[in-house]
Amino acid sequence: MMIGTWKGKYKYNLKQNSEFNKKEVGFTVEITEFDGESFIGTIQDDDKNYGTEGLGTIEGKLDGHEITFIKKMPIRSILYGNNKQKVEFENKKHMPIHYHGTLNLKNSYIGTWKIKGGISFRNLLLYVSFGTQGTWEMVKVD
Repeated sequence: MMIGTWKGKYKYNLKQNSEFNKKEVGFTVEITEFDGESFIGTIQDDDKNYGTEGLGTIEGKLDGHEITFIKKMPIRSILYGNNKQKVEFENKKHMPIHYHGTLNLKNSYIGTWKIKGGISFRNLLLYVSFGTQGTWEMVKVD
């Protein structure tokens, strides 16, 4: 059953040498609705310095042993300067984060995530993001 609390972590997989590559960011998912295929809930990263700030939403699907979901966070953040620094844009929503994974063990999933690139403005400065990706895993805790 998908409904309930899930604990997970994700890692960055950046081409450049970056401190973000060395960091695991924990997160908590609360799945509130599940119809046997589709689910919705909330998600929150544990570390606002390396993760994304705020309470977000997830919408996803289960297809056999495969899981896909989209994480939507309220505050946009991008990595810039060869992925060494993070900039937040408090008045803009984060780009959707696409998760794909497979059932690893009972009530445990592993997979990959990615964010498409885009452009953002802050204080009249243009920031270009070429996209970010990494790996993730989560396990049900209740």
